[in-house]
Amino acid sequence: MNTSAVARSPVSTTAETAFERPNYLNAAYGVRSWLLTRDHKRIAILYLISVTIFFALGSLFAALVRLELLTPEGDLMGPDTYNRVFTMHGVVMVFFFLIPAIPAVLGNFLVPLMIGAKDLAMPKLNLASWYVYNIGAAFTLWAIANGGVDTGWTFYTPFSTNYSNTYVISTALGVFITGFSSIFTGLNFIVTIHRMRAPGLNWFRLPLFIWSHYATSLIIVLGTPVIAITILLVAVERLFKVGIFDPAYGGDPVLWQHLFWFYSHPAVYIMILPAMGVISELVAAFARKRVFGYRFVAFASVGIAVLGFLVWGHHMFVAGQSVYAATIFSVLSMLVAVPSAIKVFNWTATLYEG
Repeated sequence: MNTSAVARSPVSTTAETAFERPNYLNAAYGVRSWLLTRDHKRIAILYLISVTIFFALGSLFAALVRLELLTPEGDLMGPDTYNRVFTMHGVVMVFFFLIPAIPAVLGNFLVPLMIGAKDLAMPKLNLASWYVYNIGAAFTLWAIANGGVDTGWTFYTPFSTNYSNTYVISTALGVFITGFSSIFTGLNFIVTIHRMRAPGLNWFRLPLFIWSHYATSLIIVLGTPVIAITILLVAVERLFKVGIFDPAYGGDPVLWQHLFWFYSHPAVYIMILPAMGVISELVAAFARKRVFGYRFVAFASVGIAVLGFLVWGHHMFVAGQSVYAATIFSVLSMLVAVPSAIKVFNWTATLYEG
């Protein structure tokens, strides 16, 4: 036997092999321990599983759409089925994957770690948000299993409130319920970032990922109630024929577009702001230095969040708004490029000689 090899080999004792440092994966075992957990890391994993399932479902709908578009004829599905598949792709991808994916997964996992907190401020609410997400998803899945909805993911009125014969109510109810999940998550992040930072970790020592998540949470908390109430009004008009959006009952269909896009344009930044935070951290890590113009990049996240609420009208240029309104929305839309450009130029400056 090679005695030198024996001498170099590590010596392990029974005590050492029996000891395993506890972490979020081995702290407890069994399905019950996961379904009742209040550990932010485990909840992030639960969200990851859920959004991955919906990503796969949305991708399946997308594949069916692309297969149908291979030829001009309706080879794979008829026009009505195509409208349903196209709509369900949009609903699933936007409301059940894109919006919750980065905030609920990376946010839950990393925000407490990056500010020196043991967990989020309200762990029970955090777990409840995942259950609410799945309850809302169940209503939408029920609608999909029973034929889906054909209104487009925007639910434009009066088609969605009066003329569509598909499962508008159940799909809208699923989106409505899931909105509360987003509100719970955003509120939890805001309170955590305000109240649970480590001693000495002031606002301008925070990682830029936290700034991005804080701005995202503001959008979620301020914008999601608007779309939730708007969807509720669709259900009220569809069920009770109250004149809110349908001109036949004295309503205004353009009002729906204003309310819908007031949320749905800022929702774009719910998707992109956390990703920008990730890029800021990666650039700093691989350049091995602090991001150039840290405060400008931090405030750019908040600026994007604020300006995002002022540009919804650029989705409605052909909806009958005045030339003056269109001009104002055009200028504001171009103004959003300024904080976005600040981020890109500062990332580039950070990489210089990094």
